[in-house]
Amino acid sequence: MSDRTASTSTTRQCTRCGSAVSKQFIRVFGVDNTVHGCLNCLTRTQLAVGEAATRGDRSDETHDQKIRWPTSDLP
Repeated sequence: MSDRTASTSTTRQCTRCGSAVSKQFIRVFGVDNTVHGCLNCLTRTQLAVGEAATRGDRSDETHDQKIRWPTSDLP
């Protein structure tokens, strides 16, 4: 019984919509044991580019401050 209680933590939720997420989802898509988006409130593309690791309510954030992936500068 204690194993089931330990595995159902109420703190594992999306901070954007409040949906429950698994600890594996937080490990993959979150930062510092927090996830700011899930499959209920973001598209798979948004998850893939790191939107779940950034807070969605930051309106002062410009495009240059968002997560940027390295690109090749080859001609």
